[in-house]
Amino acid sequence: MRLDSALAFVPLGYNQSIVAGLGISVPSINTIDMLGLGVGISPGGANPGQQIVIIGSEATNFGTDQGIGGFRPELEVVVGTAFATSDSCTLNVQLQAAADAGSPSWLPSTWNTIVETGPMAVANLTANTVIARFPYLPNFPANLRPRFLRLNFAVPAAEQFTAGTILCAVVTLVRDDQANRFASKNYTVA
Repeated sequence: MRLDSALAFVPLGYNQSIVAGLGISVPSINTIDMLGLGVGISPGGANPGQQIVIIGSEATNFGTDQGIGGFRPELEVVVGTAFATSDSCTLNVQLQAAADAGSPSWLPSTWNTIVETGPMAVANLTANTVIARFPYLPNFPANLRPRFLRLNFAVPAAEQFTAGTILCAVVTLVRDDQANRFASKNYTVA
């Protein structure tokens, strides 16, 4: 598993709380900058004389689509503390992307949801459970060229959790779980 902190939406063991006010969604603590320099830093780089070359027909701000090509990273989100609610609150984990807003701020523009889990009930949000696992999908809309990625932990309006944390939300190079452990056994012992 690749655990580079620059690729972790929620670093291992951080336990990001998803407890917030009524209807308030919680973004991941880290925003991944596909350029690698960080939110708010010019694509020209932090190093004097560094030059970023943008390949294409027009010179625009840096952007890339991690969901295309032969290598597609996988995302894995794991619950830390079990979730609890006094109402029927559900959790929807969303992978979101945003283009670079450009000079002078170099901040994310509008966030677009690329893929999401759909609403999950509290009964499914128990400690140490993997609640999201999917590869990066091609960007949507098709003309989106994002520099920034984040997770958004969305809750319905007028609802909230009273307990619950995300243990980690990391990017891996491949699925590193033993998926066949859930398969039915095809033998008997006499």
